[in-house]
Amino acid sequence: MTNALLEGPGRTLECVYPKFMVDLVQGDETKRSGGFLQQQQRLRARLTQEVLSQTQLRAWVVAGVSSEHLVMRLKLVEKLAGMIDPGHLALVRIAGGLRFLQQTENLRGQSTPGVVQQIDSLSGWFTQRGAYKEKALTQRGLTVQAGEHSEQIFTRWRAGAYDGWSLPGRCFVALEELRWGAFGDACRLGNADVATMLKDNLRKMATQALAYSVNAAPTTRHYYHHWLNSPAVGGSGEHNDMLSWLGDWCDAQRHPVSWSVTQRWQNVALGMPRLCSAKRLVDAMVEEIFAPSPRLGERGR
Repeated sequence: MTNALLEGPGRTLECVYPKFMVDLVQGDETKRSGGFLQQQQRLRARLTQEVLSQTQLRAWVVAGVSSEHLVMRLKLVEKLAGMIDPGHLALVRIAGGLRFLQQTENLRGQSTPGVVQQIDSLSGWFTQRGAYKEKALTQRGLTVQAGEHSEQIFTRWRAGAYDGWSLPGRCFVALEELRWGAFGDACRLGNADVATMLKDNLRKMATQALAYSVNAAPTTRHYYHHWLNSPAVGGSGEHNDMLSWLGDWCDAQRHPVSWSVTQRWQNVALGMPRLCSAKRLVDAMVEEIFAPSPRLGERGR
């Protein structure tokens, strides 16, 4: 089969597999209803088939694995976690999702035979793995690794790896890559001063990159449609689909800029500034994407 998403816009993205695994555990419970939910279900079904094909789990493709069946979703998460290191953020999100499933299945009282035991076993395994990962990360130089990760992502941006997206879309993709990787680990696990320093440096680098892409000063303002409709180089419907999926956690009221950048099939959010500079766009997206979580293992983004 043709892996239009993974071999196209997802080819250079490291956050696809971790987010995909988290989505498998969380299902659609955290997603909004209506057209948004239907669109994301279709995209996840496509991603599931592509992931199975790319990871050579062809027997699962032949068997017609359904991404909507809880037992099969959990089996796939377990299989993928044995093949791929999902990273710290994904591990704690998966563990949090499994704890939520434990609560909901216990409240239901009547579950598919074996599903509670499956959830309990996976919950213990992912919780332990997340704890080991956190211990290992805190014993290393988090700040150094964050700096190296940041430089790697911005090098890809400058080299044109994200050119299939709009200008602010490229920025969102770069920030998501950082959030799911070593940079995000340092922001979450480091102390408040370290997190502040890293995000301040990130704002400067992203603002410079975004301003350079329109050959303007960081504070030069343009109408929002100038940014959102900026021509993508070699972009496609798959790029729009991938961006919408990466930003499916965004809420129009709480994350108006990220929502407007990623959910292009919707009207822009009311909170999206009509006149905005590169600096204002970056400041907003960094704040929305790297907002501190109330609990490390919370469900959601």
